[in-house]
Amino acid sequence: MNSKVAIVTQSYKNDFEVCSLLCESIDRFAPSIKHFIFVNDEDYKLFQKLSYGNHVVYKKSTVLPWYLIRIPWKIAGHHFHVSLFTIPVREWIVQQICKLGVFEVIGKEYEAVFNIDSETVLMRDFNMSRLMGGNKFMMFRDEKQDEPSKQEYLKAAQKLLSLSEEDMETIGKYNYMNTPVCFVRENTEALLRTLKKGSFLGSWKHTLCNTYRFSEYYTYGIFTDKLFGLKNHFIIHSHIFPQIEMSSCKDEKEFVEKMNCELAHSDVLGLWLQKKDRKNNENNYLDFESIKRSIKQYWDSNT
Repeated sequence: MNSKVAIVTQSYKNDFEVCSLLCESIDRFAPSIKHFIFVNDEDYKLFQKLSYGNHVVYKKSTVLPWYLIRIPWKIAGHHFHVSLFTIPVREWIVQQICKLGVFEVIGKEYEAVFNIDSETVLMRDFNMSRLMGGNKFMMFRDEKQDEPSKQEYLKAAQKLLSLSEEDMETIGKYNYMNTPVCFVRENTEALLRTLKKGSFLGSWKHTLCNTYRFSEYYTYGIFTDKLFGLKNHFIIHSHIFPQIEMSSCKDEKEFVEKMNCELAHSDVLGLWLQKKDRKNNENNYLDFESIKRSIKQYWDSNT
């Protein structure tokens, strides 16, 4: 396979420790793949510690449009970017714009990127022969109906892509939320050309800045599935980075049991150390040192 790919991670200061562990796992299991980390501008200095080897750190502002100004304090629990051309843009929307705009920064030499959250960790070789087939890249899709905010994401994608109700009857049953999610450059550029049609500035970023809630994964998945004929992709149905809910692990022993249970499946390449409801569960999470110790013990015993 001659396809040039990269790993892309969006992170921020509260996830610095887990992002550091992700970098260490990439060094071990994907040493030849470039890893691009995008962070808030104010976190850039902290994350420079992770700018080594194949890891490159960028400010999110390298992707964002010039007219967005970030408010330095939170409003109703959120950071916002404001401008004369958009509604107030939440940090969550900024992160999704950065994912879709990544090829503008890293360059057209890359055919595809794998979006991997900073809360994930590789546990086995990130073998491209497992992630590609016939020069096509994996794309997760299942029919899970209780995925959080699914209906909102579907409605947003329908509007952004100008799909009919009939279109949504066939495509709306699917869920595309996963990690990692692969964005192929050809597909992404075609999607962005479609999105910019909805902007009087002729800018896909302007279109998305004026969309209060959407999912980059649903929008990319539906576009590729419905409007691009699954070009450059093949469908998978399993989570190769299954979730472990960190508030459900009362101690290190239970974490190890859950980890070993997930890794008993040969198609699993890593773990998603999910932290749900951070505001209310902060004191219920297993401490990070226990997590890191257990993971490294697994590495040493199985590689």
